[in-house]
Parts: sequence; structure tokens; C-alpha cells
Amino acid sequence: MLTSHVLTALASRPDLSGKTRNNYLGVLQDALEAAVTDRVLEVNPAAKVPKAKHQKLPPDPFTREESEAILQKIGQLFPGHVFNMAEFWFWSGLRTGELLGLTWANVDLEHGIVHVRESLVRGQYKGSTKTNVARRVIMNSRSRAALERQSLLPRAKGPTVFLDPRTSKGWANETVFLKSYWIPVLKWLGIRYRRPYNCRHTYATQMLMAGMNPAFCAGQLGHSVEIFLGTYSRWLDGDRNALEMGRLEAAISG
Repeated sequence: MLTSHVLTALASRPDLSGKTRNNYLGVLQDALEAAVTDRVLEVNPAAKVPKAKHQKLPPDPFTREESEAILQKIGQLFPGHVFNMAEFWFWSGLRTGELLGLTWANVDLEHGIVHVRESLVRGQYKGSTKTNVARRVIMNSRSRAALERQSLLPRAKGPTVFLDPRTSKGWANETVFLKSYWIPVLKWLGIRYRRPYNCRHTYATQMLMAGMNPAFCAGQLGHSVEIFLGTYSRWLDGDRNALEMGRLEAAISG
């Protein structure tokens, strides 16, 4: 394999986003580097292939009104497993893999703590989080209530917290949840589509608009403070920006 072969293969997939292209390239580079280490190859032909430039999309959270409407409708149509998972997702800030891979061994209902130590990636359990750093998520009344209700439902033979009600097994990925529950509810409500991962963004922005300490919020989401502030800087002042501009307008009109 030559570097030109890798470049040709990537050029044949113009449909890939820059992020996806970089993800594929990263896996290939790691695999070929392992081959170099094992002396199967002398050099890594993908080592010098440049990564694509792409702009990270800004967070697109749901408003409080939208999130409450979504939860109300899910609660009416799909009470139990689906509703509990949706409410916990909106009020815990877990990543998709962390949510689907959550086990009862990592839930401390008595003390209101969730230990985020592992995740579910492409149907396989991974013994770490995306950042390879475990964290303690302190539950609020909404996320705790969702887990308390879930604990009263029949459990699967496995340790998974959230189950697909049609199979009584853990969710292999979010696709079934999307097609069977999430997308239909958003269409019924007339709410602009955002993927469920935006529940995490919604929780982050709700914390900031409530005036909570950004360092605490960052720790709850598993971010460094720097990344958290860079990602959610728009919501740091909550409604205070409008309040301050209102004072200026009052002075102008006066």
C-alpha cells in the first residue's frame, strides 16, 4: 500500500463529511502503525495523509418549552422505558454511548450519584468514556425520578439500565430509538429535528442559564473547563444579556 492509494480511496468518497473522513483516517493510521510496530510494514503509508479541515457545528439545544413538550408527548405515547430514558437524557447530560451503556452497578440512587465509567460504542461495551476519564454525575430531582421509576420496572437479565421495551434488552444503538420514538414525536409536535445528543446540549445550557458555576457544569458533562466555556460561551450569561441591553434601551428612551 502506498500513500497515493490512501489518497485515492479518500478522494473516491466525496460524500463523507470532514469529520467522518478524519475518523476513518484515524482508524487506518492506527492500524498501519501497529503493522509497523509488528514489522509487517516498514513505514506507515497513511502517516502523512493530511486531515480534512472542517468546522465544528455549534450546539443546537432545545428550548425549555420544546424539551418539556417532547417529554410530555413521549410520556403520553410511550410511558415506562422510553419516557424514563428520555427524561434522564434531558436532565443528566450524558453522551449517547454513556447513556445506552449505563449499568445499575454504576447507579447510586441512595446518594443521587451516577458513576460514568463506560460506554456503548457500535453495540460493543467499552470500558471507558469518550475522554477516558470517569466522572461522578450528581442527579437532580428530574434525573433521579426517572431512574427511580426505571428501577421499579422489570429488568433484563443483563445489567443495563435502559431497555428497548419491544425486546426487553438494552439498546444496541440509538437507531431504533430514533426511528420508532424520537422522530415521530418531533414530527407530531412540529419541532425542528435535532438528534437526541442535543439533550446533552440542552442540559448544559439549562445549567448555565440557571447561573450555575461553569467549572461545576464542565465536570458534570465530562469536559475540561476550557472546552466547556468554548462550546457554551453563548449561554454563560443566561438572560442577563437581555437585561443589560434593556437597561441601555431604557436610558436611550429616557
